[in-house]
Amino acid sequence: MPSSGRACITRRAALLGLAAGSAMVAAPEFARAEDDWNKVVEAARKEAHVVLYSAFVGLAAHQQLKKDFQATYGITVDILEARASEVRERIRIEHAAGRFAADVSENGRTTTTLQIEQDQVFSSHGPLPSLGHLKPDFRADDIRLPVFAIVYGILANSRLVKADDEPKSWLDLTDPRWKGKILADDFRALGGGGVLFYTLEEHFGRDFHEKLAAQEIKFSREIPANERRIARGELPLYLPVSLTSIPELKGLPVKFLVPKEGLPYVGYDLALLKNSPHPNAARLLMEYYLGREMQQAFANLGLLPVTSDALSEVDASVAALEKSELLGTTDATRMDKVLAVAKEIYK
Repeated sequence: MPSSGRACITRRAALLGLAAGSAMVAAPEFARAEDDWNKVVEAARKEAHVVLYSAFVGLAAHQQLKKDFQATYGITVDILEARASEVRERIRIEHAAGRFAADVSENGRTTTTLQIEQDQVFSSHGPLPSLGHLKPDFRADDIRLPVFAIVYGILANSRLVKADDEPKSWLDLTDPRWKGKILADDFRALGGGGVLFYTLEEHFGRDFHEKLAAQEIKFSREIPANERRIARGELPLYLPVSLTSIPELKGLPVKFLVPKEGLPYVGYDLALLKNSPHPNAARLLMEYYLGREMQQAFANLGLLPVTSDALSEVDASVAALEKSELLGTTDATRMDKVLAVAKEIYK
């Protein structure tokens, strides 16, 4: 809600007869918070620069972010994109050497959690105006600010898989009809395959995975190529597929399937780095990620927005899928142990 809207609610509450004492406390507290944020914006403009290290390589929204953020605030944004492990190592080395180049980290929650526990390179981001807009499934803490999520389903070749035969549940993947006919990202490694293994193991247990392993799944880590193989009809099913792939596959004979239990997901967080060279610009950038423009951009790409604000202009088919139930996500503290189980089952 815009600040003017919140202020109007505070004034209406007072007029409706709330206790005078509580009304008098609420208004000055909000005024101070608004004044403090205005000071952050003013200081950010003076810093004029912010550096983001991102583990999402090739995110189209980054280019629009650079353009819009500079146009809005006069602040330039430099973005370094690399694999999650490379971003983490770069931050660790820079901090160990006392060379603080980056302001904000953008990474999957699993990696961010590990950095919090092991590397200790982040600072509290402090209060942000839009924190109250986050959906219940995506709550911030003092360090991690959720900004979008990747959701995963099943990709089916619509010519090879009739509507009546589509897997309606994740459990349907163990049906004998699919033996030798499933292509998958590797369940034994970090990535979409690892996320899927983790969440299905959480919900259905090891017995389900042992049955699925008997289906003679074909593993491949060439994700874009895998999706095209399904479109060409080499195999009928691929899992998991990210919703971000659907706009790129539009017009091809494929369908994104949502099992009744819901979709696994992995959230992406922003975190403020210790000794940030541009701390105010960093906080302003984090707030900007929760704004309508960025959340709209994520939704257009098939990423799941994390705020409850209504969005428009999203492709109708993608918008409908973004409303699907969520099955669950991973826990960084258990990921290594769970992947070890995957290696035992899928040999």
